[in-house]
Amino acid sequence: ERGELWVVEMSDYPHGPAEGEPPRSRIRRLTDRNGDGRYETAETFADKLLFATGVQPWKSGLIVTMAGEVAYLKDSNGDGRADVRETWYTGFAEENSQLRANHPTFGLDNRVYVANGLRGGTVVDARRPDAKPANISGMDFRFDPHSGDYAAVTGVGQFGLTFDDFGNRFVCSNRNPLIHIVLQNETLARNPTTAIAAASGDVARSGFESKLFPISRAWTTSNLHANQFTAACGVTIYRGDRLPEAFHGNAFTCDPTGNLVHREVIHAAGMSFASQPGREGVEFLASPDEWFRPVNLSNGPDGALYVVDMYRAVIEHPQFMPEELKRRPDLMLGNDRGRIWRIVAEAAETVDESPRRADKPIADLSTPELVALLDHTNSWQRDTAARLIYERQDSSAVEPLKRLLEESPSPIARVHALHALAGLGQLNADHISTALKDASPRVREQALLLFERTARDDQSLRQSVLRLSSDDDAKVRGALALALVPIAEEAAEVTALAEIAVQGADDVWTRRVVSLAAGAHVGDVLAAVLKRNEATDAVSDELIADLAAAGAARPEEAARQSTLRALVASLDAGDLPAQRPTSVALLKFCQSLARGESLSRLRQTLSAEQQTALDGVFQTALRQATDEQVDEGARAAAIALLVYDSSAHPKLADLAAANASQAVRLAAIGALARTSVEAKWPELLGNFRSESPAVRTALLNAVLARANRTQLLLDEIEAGHIKPSELDRVHSTRLLSHPDTKLRQTAARLFADAIPADRQQVLADYQIALSMPADTLRGRAVFQKNCATCHRIGDVGVNVAPDISDSRTKQPSQLLADILQPNRAIDNNYVNYVVVTEDGQSLSGIVAAETATSVTFRQPENKAVTLLRTDIAEMRSTGQSLMPEGLERNISLAEMADLLSFIKNWRYLDGQTPLENVPTN
Repeated sequence: ERGELWVVEMSDYPHGPAEGEPPRSRIRRLTDRNGDGRYETAETFADKLLFATGVQPWKSGLIVTMAGEVAYLKDSNGDGRADVRETWYTGFAEENSQLRANHPTFGLDNRVYVANGLRGGTVVDARRPDAKPANISGMDFRFDPHSGDYAAVTGVGQFGLTFDDFGNRFVCSNRNPLIHIVLQNETLARNPTTAIAAASGDVARSGFESKLFPISRAWTTSNLHANQFTAACGVTIYRGDRLPEAFHGNAFTCDPTGNLVHREVIHAAGMSFASQPGREGVEFLASPDEWFRPVNLSNGPDGALYVVDMYRAVIEHPQFMPEELKRRPDLMLGNDRGRIWRIVAEAAETVDESPRRADKPIADLSTPELVALLDHTNSWQRDTAARLIYERQDSSAVEPLKRLLEESPSPIARVHALHALAGLGQLNADHISTALKDASPRVREQALLLFERTARDDQSLRQSVLRLSSDDDAKVRGALALALVPIAEEAAEVTALAEIAVQGADDVWTRRVVSLAAGAHVGDVLAAVLKRNEATDAVSDELIADLAAAGAARPEEAARQSTLRALVASLDAGDLPAQRPTSVALLKFCQSLARGESLSRLRQTLSAEQQTALDGVFQTALRQATDEQVDEGARAAAIALLVYDSSAHPKLADLAAANASQAVRLAAIGALARTSVEAKWPELLGNFRSESPAVRTALLNAVLARANRTQLLLDEIEAGHIKPSELDRVHSTRLLSHPDTKLRQTAARLFADAIPADRQQVLADYQIALSMPADTLRGRAVFQKNCATCHRIGDVGVNVAPDISDSRTKQPSQLLADILQPNRAIDNNYVNYVVVTEDGQSLSGIVAAETATSVTFRQPENKAVTLLRTDIAEMRSTGQSLMPEGLERNISLAEMADLLSFIKNWRYLDGQTPLENVPTN
């Protein structure tokens, strides 16, 4: 706020200081003393900091993220050096210098947000040891710099955090350049019994769908990642006024691996956003200089976009490099370099538009003058003024803020006025009421947000709020639904939520929020939606199914009953289950029933007429399931529904063992696994060795879901009817990490001879494979059989586990070690967890997403399972990756040679490069 530029220099990246040496990170203050638009003076404000990652000005000092903490540094005596250092929060993870808490950023709501860094931690207030810790695993962090209040917040950013003009928060991670945080923890917490699969989502194309156009020889550790985002960081929404108007609100994300800055044009999409590249085939900023390493971006006080260029030879952290490259001599080259680029439109003046545009520093403005700056066209001016207003807590701001709210032609200024009043404790119902009627949907949206946070119990505002259920803007309607979480029993709220649901039925976020808001009254909302559907037949199948699932999962019996009644009232017993949205929704309802509930019990609460209608659907399903003339897909849908009709269970058992099509058998086995029928499993396992791979997989999934069936499998193995080697690596690992101690010990005994204990000896035994003749095409078949359930190479397999598709940086010896010793170094994001649910089912997978109320697990074959935390009886890490040890028992020496050749040379199978010219090893 005094025209100075604060720069964090992380000179200790990547290894940190040597033993006995002080930390090397420091914070520098750059000053443009002659006003020529260039910072010619650099002074050290603070040094000997460890892995500093970001700063946020606050009360003439700096909030700093570094070394597992958020600290506050200040120069109290005017000598230009920080002589005050206060540790505010500690407990952020410190595992990797690249993956640490970062980007402290002051938000529209007068709170400072911090990106997680992906490694989590348990954060405590160092000033208040008795304060409740905040677990930020899978979350970001937020605190009030005035009161010190803090909390974990939804969203997990790696390196980068930004806001748009209306407070929407965005983060990024290596493969995800633009992630929008849609739902907040405090909203989810008001309805903890509704599982929400995700609270954030990609806006821009990510991972394999992303596309970059570097003009350097961009090097990536995976060939499949070439010309894609691999190091997305520093995401920033441009909100200045020195680039063309078309650039305002665009998202800019750095990719230092590609030596470029990428631009995305954002547009509204339901409750969230979508985007497309600014120019197809051309990056916003790219350099042929391979040392150009843009890692961060910022809006400047002059309206320019600033680019932080780390300028180093190597940007990758050694932890993620092949072993032979970890000691490369150029790792530290450039640790004494760094550049900052200022970008403006070509016609912009460079001197008059310098960072010192104002006649006097913004810090010296009076409070009313700061209020006037909230109407500025450049976000830096507005955001800084808003922060200073919150810092000062000066009552002289109140009247100017009221006038700004009522008179400013700028929706952005009016939104700032609302939040500034809230920050001063002066926001009242009249202000919110005024904003609810504002001409701008963005102001109405913010009014609803503030209503949710500060005035949910104000009945005088309730009617004004409910009128917005038919608002033309999807985000306004969504904000209303969020404000209502959970709704009361009043008919007006049910009607309003049904209106929101119908209008936003095609938006996944609206559907999620409606289910969240409906709470115990979801059956009433569903009935209102179905009534609308009878009149227009325009409600999406997804909406009806989502509401049915939400109602089934409710802990209140009345909610489950009302949801079922709503569904049955719209059923036609003569229709096939696969042909009506309400029949599909009935299946979703049954699949989602709360623990301890059953359809048969709920059926007893229906009227005789409703029972007849429901029974008719199941009778139709039974006819359809057993009719060989019916399409396989329709038969499978009917079979899935028959799980919930106990009288049909014997027929499911017959279909599972029948000489029917594979699709029908797979559906029947999966359905039978969800029933209590046990008599058929010995027969099914007895035929295991003659079954197809797909049926084997289905059988193993089914028997491993229940402890008594798992014992049957172990009995078959012990009797020699099934060989340990016939179980693939995924299922053998599930056996060996089974939550039941007795079963786990039995499995360990049976598999003892199949999985050698000495991994080093196994590796030594397989060294000969490195020099054996190999066939890449044969290796493809080995990969497909043993690896494709979790890994993808080319068009074979799925991406659940880490990418192994490129080995340009890996020697065959390292690949062999990775295969035979998969647990020697595991990325935390791919550690396998074993889970036992409250009703006794077990599953395993990696944690793909977390919210305050639910956990989503990613399993082999790219399956996803979302569980409420309250439904999880036990959840523990196996300490291992999804890829177990012991793979060699299924792969001979010759097959290993072929597999290594495929992993190294698969990209040459297209014939564009003669395979015989490529060395096998």
